[in-house]
Amino acid sequence: MKSAALSVPLTPSTVREWLDSRRPLRSSFLEGCGWRCAAVQPIGEDMAFRRYFRLADGKKTVILMESVPDNEVIATPGHRLRDYLRIGAWLRERGVRTPAVYEADAVNGYALLEDFGDLSFTRAEAEGRDPSDLYTLATDVLIHLRGLDATALALPDYYASHVHMARRRLVDWYMPAYTGRAVEDGTVESCLRTWDAIEKSLPPCPRGFLHVDFHLGNLMFLPGEEGLARCGVLDFQGAMRGPLPYDLANLLENARVDVPAALRTAMFARYCGGLNPDDGKIFADWYRVLATQFHCRVIGQFIRLAVRDGRTQYLQYIPQTAYYLREGLRHPVLQPLAAWCAENGLDFSKTDGFDPDAVRPLIRPDAF
Repeated sequence: MKSAALSVPLTPSTVREWLDSRRPLRSSFLEGCGWRCAAVQPIGEDMAFRRYFRLADGKKTVILMESVPDNEVIATPGHRLRDYLRIGAWLRERGVRTPAVYEADAVNGYALLEDFGDLSFTRAEAEGRDPSDLYTLATDVLIHLRGLDATALALPDYYASHVHMARRRLVDWYMPAYTGRAVEDGTVESCLRTWDAIEKSLPPCPRGFLHVDFHLGNLMFLPGEEGLARCGVLDFQGAMRGPLPYDLANLLENARVDVPAALRTAMFARYCGGLNPDDGKIFADWYRVLATQFHCRVIGQFIRLAVRDGRTQYLQYIPQTAYYLREGLRHPVLQPLAAWCAENGLDFSKTDGFDPDAVRPLIRPDAF
């Protein structure tokens, strides 16, 4: 069965309908795996137009991942099921707890996965578990990951990726929403030149395996396990080779969580333990650069999701992201960017009241 391409604007509801139209494919996959008669419970979807179901057959449960197939034009960059399968297996072989894969149909976008339960690190913290213990465990997983040689995976390079390019979304999406004006010609280019100058002013950054989306919501707490295996790692299919401070910045400065400054400082020190002062300074400067680039990307992406896809739920995270940007721009290494923002009327004081309908006409056709 070949699915028809979408001919309507891309929104969560239309993608959901598109996936629903492929139900015979899903039923055939489940029948072949022996799970067609199982009870099915939807348990969520994500920004990459994937969704998940818990299947129960008696006391046994598995997770069905349903994703837009890799070869469809609407597939999200960096979220291929084939990469999920190969990277997950590679990580499991090297002591990182990723879900076992029981069955998979990479052509049509289905996989049956080990069920890690419902206790994400986010939920565990909300239910009263010590944040220090959770962040220590997560940081130790990153310390383990930095010691792995991922050459054989032939991962994409961070600096040639859509992730690094998307730092321009600060200008493409947030800036018109913030100022109420369309972005003038040359503004994106001047912002990127500023970033390039900052990066070129620093010594080389240590590089290695990057998860790229390493935050509490993608980590599952498995209290029945021991050591690093207590941390189940999800959503790793977009992994890259790139600057190591990126994942640590993602963990400690995620827009969904306000991590106390003392805890951020402690985890940073834990990750950098053993570095000499010069290497520690290099890592700290790059951490600030990469964290702020991350915030530039996501604050624009939240506007983009609301304007382009109708996914307004992410607007709630703009205040926290704006706070991180204001704090980061005080760092000496980012003074050129702070000056650029001041010249272009951005001080990140507006954090709500973004109307997607009002912003939509302001977005340039070449917005990324």
